[in-house]
Amino acid sequence: MNALPYLADLATRHAWARRQYARLHADLVEARLAARAEALERAERRSRRVHDLIGRRRSRAAGRPAEPRR
Repeated sequence: MNALPYLADLATRHAWARRQYARLHADLVEARLAARAEALERAERRSRRVHDLIGRRRSRAAGRPAEPRR
């Protein structure tokens, strides 16, 4: 990814550099999308875990059995 800025200038003049720039840029975009999807999944699991804990505490405080987990 560090090579991307250096190839940008060359990409305006050479076909090889254009191909390399396009490949590196595609790799960068793909990595960002994968990282975003992973972060969203982690946030969803964390949120679900917090909601489960809050639900169990509320049900214990009210004296009723905890709801089954989904």
